[in-house]
Amino acid sequence: MSASKGFTLIELIVTMVIVGVLATIAIPTYENSLQQQAALAAQNNLIAIYNGEKSYYLGPTGSGTYCINSGVNPACGGTTAELNGSLGLNIVDNNFYYQCATDASGFSCTAFNNTDIHFKLVVTNTPLVLPGSAAAHNPSCTHPANPNSCP
Repeated sequence: MSASKGFTLIELIVTMVIVGVLATIAIPTYENSLQQQAALAAQNNLIAIYNGEKSYYLGPTGSGTYCINSGVNPACGGTTAELNGSLGLNIVDNNFYYQCATDASGFSCTAFNNTDIHFKLVVTNTPLVLPGSAAAHNPSCTHPANPNSCP
């Protein structure tokens, strides 16, 4: 009798079952890891937008306004491309898109996931009140010795 070379049907089926079990565990874990990486990148982009808006607000260009208020500065807008151009950012994100807006309470910027409409990240800010500005003055505070000490 000659020795047979190859695999039996049982060996092939057992191997396929093992590969299937591993795939059912590995694929969702891998997809979850990709989603976490995308969310972390979006979070970092929102931090960059937040810092850019703060710099713009305090800088000579903004003069106390946020860049995304297109009524005040037509060069600014709320889309990713407009934010990149006006804030000097380099946001490239294929998983999220960004929308920013201003209102009386400050600005807000939201990162929306392209594939999961229920998953979004938001950064908000209220206007800065600089010492000595009209908004910082409290008329109910009267300290005769040191009027600048009023909150």
